[in-house]
Amino acid sequence: MSEPTVQWETMRIDENAPKRAPSLADQTYATLKRWVVSGELEPGSVLSENDLARRFSISRSPLREAIRRLQDEGLLDVSGPRGFTVPALSVELVRQVYTVRRALEVAAAETATRIPPDKLAAMHERMDMIGEAIGRGDLEPFNVADFDFHDLFVLNCGNPLLVNHIYRLRGHIQRTINWAGQFHEHTELAYKEHRAILEAMEAGDTRAMGEAVDTHIRNVMDRLVDKLDPLGKP
Repeated sequence: MSEPTVQWETMRIDENAPKRAPSLADQTYATLKRWVVSGELEPGSVLSENDLARRFSISRSPLREAIRRLQDEGLLDVSGPRGFTVPALSVELVRQVYTVRRALEVAAAETATRIPPDKLAAMHERMDMIGEAIGRGDLEPFNVADFDFHDLFVLNCGNPLLVNHIYRLRGHIQRTINWAGQFHEHTELAYKEHRAILEAMEAGDTRAMGEAVDTHIRNVMDRLVDKLDPLGKP
């Protein structure tokens, strides 16, 4: 695999917050995470601490901090002394991630009582355009909008700790979106499930929102498992 070009992620900082340049550890973490999540570093890729230090031209201390954070999120596994691997996108991993996602996001949906009407209206319009794109065979707009859609209820659940736990899963979830986004039938079904969630949000019915989110995430998990293991092996 050819060596990817380093392009540091832009850090989103509140306008009124003190301005501080991202540290070397932050920059390294952001870039490594992007490579893992995007698939530039393929599942099973072996990384060495020495090679990474040379690639980033940094000392071991910020590199180790970045690697520790990625290990903590489950996006890198230890492989021998001072080595690391990108974990495979497996049935077991999908079940673990989506079981946790389901529990957390259902809880968020059931307490999201203050979703701004203007954001709901904008998402309704966006969903109409996404539906038209899917009808033309273009699945990318749905995949790009996935987190924005879920954030309508996640960011308005009134529980910062819950939001933080949900966001810690986003690396794993983005990996699955990047992989599953190629499947037309899966995307069509997920779009219809989003429509059901949107209807509940527009009605302000948190109970229906929780049920629709539960159904959606459970169905997504089942479809992904079927794609990863079509023979249903234990």
